[in-house]
Amino acid sequence: MRAIKAFRKSSSFTLSIVFTSLLMLGVVFITYFLILSNDDLLIRESEAAINADIRGFNSLYRAAGSKAVEKALNDRIVENGNDFFYHLKNDQDKFIAGNMLSWPTDNLESIKNGILSIKIGDESSRKYDVMAKVMSFTNGHQLLIARNIDDIEIVQWVGKTFGWAMILILCLISATSIWVAYYVVNRINLISDKADDIITTGKLSERLPVDSNWDDLSKLTISLNKMLDQFESSVLSIKSVSDNIAHDLRTPLSRLKTHIEVIPDGDEKYALLKESDNLLSIFNSLLRIADIESDTKTSAFAKHDLNQILEDVIDLYSPIIEDSQLHLELAVNSRNSMLFCDKDLIFQAFANVIDNAIKFNTAQGTILIGLDTVNKNALDKAKQFKFTAYDSGLGATPQDFEKLTQRFYREDKSRSKKGNGLGLSLVLAIVNLHEGSINFVDNPLGKASGLGCEIVLPQM
Repeated sequence: MRAIKAFRKSSSFTLSIVFTSLLMLGVVFITYFLILSNDDLLIRESEAAINADIRGFNSLYRAAGSKAVEKALNDRIVENGNDFFYHLKNDQDKFIAGNMLSWPTDNLESIKNGILSIKIGDESSRKYDVMAKVMSFTNGHQLLIARNIDDIEIVQWVGKTFGWAMILILCLISATSIWVAYYVVNRINLISDKADDIITTGKLSERLPVDSNWDDLSKLTISLNKMLDQFESSVLSIKSVSDNIAHDLRTPLSRLKTHIEVIPDGDEKYALLKESDNLLSIFNSLLRIADIESDTKTSAFAKHDLNQILEDVIDLYSPIIEDSQLHLELAVNSRNSMLFCDKDLIFQAFANVIDNAIKFNTAQGTILIGLDTVNKNALDKAKQFKFTAYDSGLGATPQDFEKLTQRFYREDKSRSKKGNGLGLSLVLAIVNLHEGSINFVDNPLGKASGLGCEIVLPQM
């Protein structure tokens, strides 16, 4: 069972989407400011400064004449340094005033609205990139006003470079966030699937996958594997104790039964024999479960027909079903039912399940026995065999389904029914040996009560 079936249900993935959206919003704002800081903005800002100078000199010329313009021009040069450049000439193209000694004729580039882009200076002096505009007075004089844009271009270059760098960083952070979320979800699903497999099959020797040790999930997985080591060791110790007890007590119980058999016939003798047979049955079942769970009992595996095995089991229990006044229904839809398995163990598993359906059913009740071929899942078309045994009997609460396969657990709290609580534990051991699964269904026949047992056996 996957912990996170869809990425949208993952908190990590949801947070990564939120962070990515915020980062993308930042990218949009940075891109917007980059657009604002392009050449057009530079032209507008510099043009506005030059036009302000033109309006000022025009006003001064109309109010005080050309001499006032020359004086104001010299004062402006002293005040502005190299931020502005001026060249005032008369109608004879003779230089009158300014800090630009020659009227530029080369490297002229018209931008718009009468604005020129000029490079001034020579090899012996510093060169400047300037934007310029020419104004004319009524007396024929012309004034070229230029603004130094070197510093502005540097600021603009830094802004653009920093902006694109930030966009790249934000995009990398967004991609990393999505990748981390994807990695976390996949790792959690991998751990969850493996843990669920361990729980389902009961193979405590299996371990959670660890493919690295740099991330927190891998460290958590390592810790969980250590916990599984301790858990496996504890369970094996407990099982070893119970198996040894069963093994050690079976012999003295057999001797005790032999001594009882020589006692003269009577009710006490038959009661003692019945009790000793029950104890021997318990110990034999425990040892049989231990033998199956050891994963070594595969020598008898061969190809067998499940239909034939099920038919033999039904033939064995048909008289008991009739005597119990139960109604038997069959739903066998599997044609090619050949399975690589241990015939005797599968027979035992089917028999135990059907025996429970009979034992815990009600008078005039129904038992539905089925065998069908199903696909593993929608993606994997591998064939599996599904054995079902549904009854209309006493049933069990869904909360107790997981306990039904525990040793000595009995849903019949009064212990009024015959049994030792090991039947389904044996079935589980057999199913695990065949790499299958067992599942229980509440009220499968739609009656007042009932229990369904489903066993899925894959083609090994």
